[in-house]
Amino acid sequence: MNMAWRGLKNRFALNYAPYIAKVRAYEFAIPEKYKGTILEKWANYWKNIYIDYKEVVTETNSSAKQKPMKAFAVITGLGFMTYCIHSNPDERLFRDQFLLYTNEMNMVAESVRNPTAVNHLEFVEKCYNAGVLRTLNLMFFSFIWFSNFDKASGLYNAHCNYLEPRYVTFHQRVIDIGFLGHWWILHRVMKDYDVNPLEFSQHSS
Repeated sequence: MNMAWRGLKNRFALNYAPYIAKVRAYEFAIPEKYKGTILEKWANYWKNIYIDYKEVVTETNSSAKQKPMKAFAVITGLGFMTYCIHSNPDERLFRDQFLLYTNEMNMVAESVRNPTAVNHLEFVEKCYNAGVLRTLNLMFFSFIWFSNFDKASGLYNAHCNYLEPRYVTFHQRVIDIGFLGHWWILHRVMKDYDVNPLEFSQHSS
């Protein structure tokens, strides 16, 4: 099967080699009446772009053949970065997960609710009610954080650039970190939402 395919491939190359060579050697020429016009400039512009991209592809292909492991690492890194951008969660997903976990918490008896999970959900709910919840999208990952004032507030302090939260203390305002399609802090806090450590300590005593 392989020998038949190679023979067919070689026959095709021999038969059409002259035509392929002509196509590669062909150069588009601007008619005399269009020379010196904007059409010639437009054609030269796209021709130069084609030449630049062709050189980049040729050099990239040559470099990949010489250093295949490096090329594999670069392609893998670019693919991972593309996936991070595509799967970067937004505020809507955070809201949906928050409501889902809140409903699940309401279905659990108060005696077995995890106090850490309860406090976290209550704090997020207060931020939503106060209108101070913000989303910071950094392309590859995102932050959910809280501000001091509602966006609709008309107070001077809410719109003064000098009174905005400082970068050095920004980490103290972060409520959640979104990465690879998940809001990780909310997921971690709610992992054992139906386990109350205080209940076990009371039984042991």
